[in-house]
Amino acid sequence: MTAAFTALFFLSAPKWGEAQVPSYRAVDATGYALLAAIAAGMLVRRWLPLYVLGAQSLLVGAILGAGYPHGPYLLAVAVTGLTVGRTSQRRVAASGAACATVLIAAGELASFFRGYARGGWDLSVGLGAALLFGVVPVVGGALIGEHRAWRAKAEEETTRRRVDDERLRMAREVHDVVGHSLSIISLQAGVALHVLDRRPEQAQISLEAIRRTAIDALDELRATLALTRAGQSMRRSVSPEPVPPEPARLEPAPAAPLSPPTPPVPPPPTAPAERTAGWTADRTVDRTPLTGLGRLPSLLAEVQLCGIPVEAVTSGPVDTLPANVDLAAYRIVQESLTNVLRHAATSRVTIEVTVSASAVSIAVADAPDPPAAQPVVSPGHGLTGLRERAEELGGRLTAGPCAGGGWRVHAELPINRAQPVGGPSRGGGGGGKR
Repeated sequence: MTAAFTALFFLSAPKWGEAQVPSYRAVDATGYALLAAIAAGMLVRRWLPLYVLGAQSLLVGAILGAGYPHGPYLLAVAVTGLTVGRTSQRRVAASGAACATVLIAAGELASFFRGYARGGWDLSVGLGAALLFGVVPVVGGALIGEHRAWRAKAEEETTRRRVDDERLRMAREVHDVVGHSLSIISLQAGVALHVLDRRPEQAQISLEAIRRTAIDALDELRATLALTRAGQSMRRSVSPEPVPPEPARLEPAPAAPLSPPTPPVPPPPTAPAERTAGWTADRTVDRTPLTGLGRLPSLLAEVQLCGIPVEAVTSGPVDTLPANVDLAAYRIVQESLTNVLRHAATSRVTIEVTVSASAVSIAVADAPDPPAAQPVVSPGHGLTGLRERAEELGGRLTAGPCAGGGWRVHAELPINRAQPVGGPSRGGGGGGKR
């Protein structure tokens, strides 16, 4: 920039006086030296902008006071003033603008009194130029600096908000996974302690269920943490593992149910397999979300092993749900069943999942036997997290007691077809009772 200004000054200086009336003093060696000094100030403008502005303004005032004509050297002052306004504090920038304006105006006055400016009109134009090149660039630079600072602050707030949202999402995932798994483990441990002396084979079944539940929970937590660290979306980079069948050794011998308040004896695991076999067969093998409704058979089996019969009815193309909707639907069912295990004196649970072209509807209801009034339950972190999940997707979730007793959770989640996961269902996408 220094070389450009020097070339501009030196090449155009001989013609400045020819185009101005009255005629000014021709640029001589002294004038060229002053112009070179103004251009040289651009070398250190970025490091010492305020001092360069003062020096350039003083040199410009000297040029004008000596009777040299107006020229593009005022542009150098404007560029430096822009840097001062952009990099300095308001008070410092205001002081620099005032100093530059005074020095340039002093040169205009000296030129007028020495007879180089004819009449008050020329003096007014000169003082206006001093104000224009002394103040306006500094103000413009200050506005640019404030805009950049505001934009940086907005980006920082956006980043902080994204971090907070990610932490909230992570907390919800951990709450749902750990809360459900610990509920299953607690109930199975109670069963094992109750039948340990009389039926050790039943205790073995409960302990094996505890082991599998813990392994599944750890695997899901590892996958969630891995995706969070990598900053990826809720999709696994490897193919999902198929739902493993119940091991043969988990099948207990038929036995009468235990009387309250002792934990219930788990029913034979053949019933959940019969109810959920069709679901597994309809799922496509190329789906890759972290988790979703494809794991519902395993979830139902866990709950039924705790002595609570569950029936699931599905309809619509469940296989084509987007990953975020699929995950939210599964978490709603999972947390609803967790609340049943923790709080409800329940004999049965029904689950209805309906997928249409624009939304997925989930309804989970538990019914006590015999019917009884449902106690008032204050909403905890689980229901709050489920409502937040639904609202983030543009849906809604309601939860409350049923008329005949029990508790019902209902959610409507809109489907965003812009980000589908998987492909069309190979099994036809039909639903039915599971």
